[in-house]
Amino acid sequence: MVYINEWLPNPVGADEDGEWVELWNNGANPVYLKGWFLKTASDKKFIFKDRKIEVNNYLTLKRSEIKLALQNQNGSLYLYDAAGQLIDSAGFLGSAPEGKSVSRFGKDFIFTNPTPGGANNAVAEASLINNIYPFSEPLNKRLGQSVFWELLIGSSLILTVFVIFVLKRNENFSKLFFGRN
Repeated sequence: MVYINEWLPNPVGADEDGEWVELWNNGANPVYLKGWFLKTASDKKFIFKDRKIEVNNYLTLKRSEIKLALQNQNGSLYLYDAAGQLIDSAGFLGSAPEGKSVSRFGKDFIFTNPTPGGANNAVAEASLINNIYPFSEPLNKRLGQSVFWELLIGSSLILTVFVIFVLKRNENFSKLFFGRN
């Protein structure tokens, strides 16, 4: 199977000169990529012509070749086969640290030192960055409208009960707000 293995969205220096995407074939057979395509979150595509990835090999594609600008903020990348089926996706939320690649480790991605054309290498520095992203899951999920309203109403009820409790427990507030002697 072919995966998005690593990509460098925010290189040191000019993005145009340093960005790249790396694919990895961990399958038992070479994979011919003719008709496959990479797509960014902004729906820009790069369609493969006559390329193949040998078994357990990497294919590094520079920005100058694929003409895809990778996002430095909340980046996403998608790989589709020739039939238009989504094969793999990768993404991150927040800002990509300069000079760090988004690297696959199992089903997760972390920012680490780039290793274009080779196996990913997690170093101690990656834990300092502390950016581990579950595969295909946003780290900070957006609240749906129903969850937002549930939280708002629940918080309002709790606050209202607390205020009433404080007002009733304090004799001066109780007289002021409830007219009690």
